[in-house]
Amino acid sequence: FAAPAASQAALRGRMTDAHFLDATAAALGRPLPASANRALTAGPRTVFRLGPDAWLAVDDADAGLGRRLEETAGLHALDLSSTRARLRLRGAAARDLLAVGAAIDLRAKSFPAGAFAQTPIGNATAILHARADDVFDIYIARSFAPSWLVWLSHAGREFELQIARD
Repeated sequence: FAAPAASQAALRGRMTDAHFLDATAAALGRPLPASANRALTAGPRTVFRLGPDAWLAVDDADAGLGRRLEETAGLHALDLSSTRARLRLRGAAARDLLAVGAAIDLRAKSFPAGAFAQTPIGNATAILHARADDVFDIYIARSFAPSWLVWLSHAGREFELQIARD
């Protein structure tokens, strides 16, 4: 259980605005995902469609992504790198552990690799991303992260959860 730091940026715009779509594709190196609840990952960058006009871009390798997107003409972007903690849970029991506190069906057929959801988990609401069948990223407001980790450590006892730093 651990995750490396990542740059995060919120993007706002309309899928019908060609200028916004072109500026975003140029800045991110790929078009925005049109589908909700499916993350688009290529290399170190993942983009989530959070709503009809809202996306979250996360980059594991480019610490300046959020600031750069804020400064890109044609984009309404905000650097959120310091607002959310990202935690990574991995292992054969990861899905079952998260299901203890999740308000959604996390079985692999309902929540396959690549899926994500904004949902209550334990004592807080988070963005849950299934990176692989047994690897999950949890994006949670930094102010809730300490108490969420307490919840996770209690819920994880039956699964022999080990907390580590990568």
